[in-house]
Amino acid sequence: MEKKTIENYKCGYNCSQAILKSCSHELEIDEEALIKLSSGLGFGMYTGQTCGAVTAANIIFGLKYGSSDYNDKDSLRKVYKMIKTFETSFKEKNFSLNCGELKKVYKVDCEVLIKTSAEILKELLNK
Repeated sequence: MEKKTIENYKCGYNCSQAILKSCSHELEIDEEALIKLSSGLGFGMYTGQTCGAVTAANIIFGLKYGSSDYNDKDSLRKVYKMIKTFETSFKEKNFSLNCGELKKVYKVDCEVLIKTSAEILKELLNK
């Protein structure tokens, strides 16, 4: 998954798109729809806020474990638990969830963030 995600990024997809594109088959969701959906999430939602590699993971957890039934609190708790676990691990490895901080303060390359995100996702999705 990590290799495919990096290849997507190097082809020109933003960080969110690269991750979601590489998960489309596993999620059984149209790749083109995921790419369009995540087009505004790169570069911290184009404001330097939450890293696109993180927002992509949140979307993946929602798609994989969420429910369209607003009464399904168990699914919602599962999604929130996965997000919290992912974000804790991501922050431990990269110091922050904030795109601007990651790039300017910590000088972490986007490729590293995308690879880290893909590694954590792969681990959590295979549990």
